[in-house]
Amino acid sequence: MLMLLASVLFAAWLAGYRSRMAMRHLGSHGQRQRLVSAVFASMREGVVVTDLEGRVRVVNSAFRSISGYAEEELLGHKLSMLKSGRHPSTFYSEMWSSLARDGFWQGEIWNRRKNGDLYAIWLTISTVPDASGAPYSYVGVLLDVSPLKQSERQLDYLAHHDVLTGLANRLMLLTRLQKVLRQSRQPEQGGALLFIDLDRFKHVNDSLGHPAGDELLCQVAVRFGECLRETDLLARFGGDEFVVLLEGVASANGAATVAEKLLQGLARSFLVCGGNEVIVGASIGIALYPRDGDSPDALIQHADSALYNAKSCGSNAYRFYAEAQTRAADERLAMEVALRRALDHDEFVLYYQPQVDARDGSLIGVEALVRWRSSQRGLVSPSRFIPLAEESGFIVALGDWVLRDACAQARAWLDEGVPLTRLAVNLSARQFRQPDLVERIRAMLDGNGLRPTLLELEITESVLMDVAGAMEKLGQLASIGVRIAIDDFGTGYSSFAYLKSIPFDVIKIDKSFVGDIGRDQASSRIVATIIQLGHGLDREVVAEGVETAEQRDFLLAAGCSSCQGYLFSPPFPARELDAWLRGEPY
Repeated sequence: MLMLLASVLFAAWLAGYRSRMAMRHLGSHGQRQRLVSAVFASMREGVVVTDLEGRVRVVNSAFRSISGYAEEELLGHKLSMLKSGRHPSTFYSEMWSSLARDGFWQGEIWNRRKNGDLYAIWLTISTVPDASGAPYSYVGVLLDVSPLKQSERQLDYLAHHDVLTGLANRLMLLTRLQKVLRQSRQPEQGGALLFIDLDRFKHVNDSLGHPAGDELLCQVAVRFGECLRETDLLARFGGDEFVVLLEGVASANGAATVAEKLLQGLARSFLVCGGNEVIVGASIGIALYPRDGDSPDALIQHADSALYNAKSCGSNAYRFYAEAQTRAADERLAMEVALRRALDHDEFVLYYQPQVDARDGSLIGVEALVRWRSSQRGLVSPSRFIPLAEESGFIVALGDWVLRDACAQARAWLDEGVPLTRLAVNLSARQFRQPDLVERIRAMLDGNGLRPTLLELEITESVLMDVAGAMEKLGQLASIGVRIAIDDFGTGYSSFAYLKSIPFDVIKIDKSFVGDIGRDQASSRIVATIIQLGHGLDREVVAEGVETAEQRDFLLAAGCSSCQGYLFSPPFPARELDAWLRGEPY
């Protein structure tokens, strides 16, 4: 704006200079008068001449256009009639003092048009002396800067609001949060920050398209707004994440009440894109200030940590931040870094657990199980690092390593004359979704000279939830001869429909059922039913987690002879398994 004003003032000076030069060449006084009048009338800047008391003596057409008043409505009246009421009386006192002292004043001033609208001008006032040098009148030159002000307001709005929903954006949230944290040093002056993440939003985007997702976000924003006070700040943090800043809510109960209202607001379905009905839930993490953080970054981080905890509890849940969550999050981050480094430092090793015929103890096959011998943590339980690997996506790289190493070991055993007929390897859902999975597996088998029927891929029931996609991929694997086992059967998405339609070879009974044989009648009946189901589908059934003779005998009586568990053998490193196969001490 300053550059624009500078250019305007320069243009006005240049015009004045040129007019003075022109008047030197005009002979008569009348000609000079006509020229001055023409310049005065044609100027785009408003010009007003007043007496020393501020009464209007002369105005040009630009001034009349800007103010909205006709000439007869201005002449003889004081310019104070244009006052907006936005400036204190001291503002005008200082302006008149400057004129009296310096003969000049310049600045931004707000006036009111005839229709009542407020407008901003950049005003330059100069004192005009008479022949004796005494002040005679004032000349004001003004530029209407309302369009610039409007542009500034629009830019400011765009800088602080989300374009899609019209809510506050991240910048406005951080600015407001910084302000309230400075003012809230005592718990009773505090409030709460609620970090909200929509559940199942990605499914809406993927199935109905991004326009439907955008429409849903706008409707969610309206629903959330209906649950809040006017003083609460609702911001879109990004994607499908929202943040609510509650001021003056010092208790956990108050924040919990708001969280419950927000979740309840999502209970009704939404209609998007011409009537498509969708349902979404949300997870909410809550951090209280100043207790849980005295800076915006800390408070947001802690609310996000609580959100992560809420999501682990399922949809439509809220959780408060606890300091232990930060320690757990730090440990999780450190372990994730160490996990990725472990692959480069050869800290992973494969153990193999035999699968046997329980009738005579003969070897059927082996299952490859990954173990982590961390240089800093020692032997890390798979229950700790496998879920983390799956969440972070590292399971794909780790799974590829397991497949390569297991295939190489199978080749070595076959070369040594070990009667290996089955190599079982777990395949994660993320690996299963890799578009080039079949090609990579074929390359690993060909590279080690292994028959495809030797490899048995164990998948969990969750992989089968996308039945159409699963059928296509499983069909491709079956076409090259790879065997498929449904692992942990009975603990996930069990459906007779997919059992009839998908290609698979083996059902593995989860150890949680096998472990309760003889102690819980329901588990025993479930095991017997799964065995009957497998036989009815002409599929092999393998029981895992067999640890007692009683469990073995029950399984044999029910018709399941393929077993795996500590009763027969624990998992071994490859070298120790060699000794076990030969019946040697290990």
